[in-house]
Amino acid sequence: MLQVCYQKSMEQESKCTPRWQLFASALLLVLLVLSACAQHPQSVGHLRRDAWSLEEPRSLTMNFLRFDYQIVPVGNVAGVKGWAYLDTSKVPADYKWVDSLSFTAYLCEADGRVVAQDTRTFLPREARADEGVAFEFSLLPEQWGTKPLFVTFGYRVVLTPGRADTSGRQPFFASEDAMTR
Repeated sequence: MLQVCYQKSMEQESKCTPRWQLFASALLLVLLVLSACAQHPQSVGHLRRDAWSLEEPRSLTMNFLRFDYQIVPVGNVAGVKGWAYLDTSKVPADYKWVDSLSFTAYLCEADGRVVAQDTRTFLPREARADEGVAFEFSLLPEQWGTKPLFVTFGYRVVLTPGRADTSGRQPFFASEDAMTR
């Protein structure tokens, strides 16, 4: 039987490990890495969502943002376009700068299982309730079925007191996103 041996120091005895144990350990490590990279089903069952409705203006209010949107068919893709508005009454009053902002549109089934998603990242900007952020998404599920579909949005927003803030104050972070099951 083949063995791999090493010696920690001159005073210690040599330790030997059978090659099959090293191979099994390496294989286990590879399987763990692959399972971590595998795509797990996502759910938006915890988020507010609206029933799928073509070409009808809709509004969906989340914890910190309101999404005014419309679904427009573009071939076999669902185009979702609209405006998102930050609810500045729910964030610290002196936090006036959006340092980081991203939105995700989700197409899901009634139980919240995500069947398609699209994410967009936006440039930093002033935080204003009266100035929305325009967005456009393209949602294409693997297949269009007969089950009822729903639309919801996720977001990540980081606010600071000002542009290039050096006050040392912690940023304000708000997020609503899909969860991995």
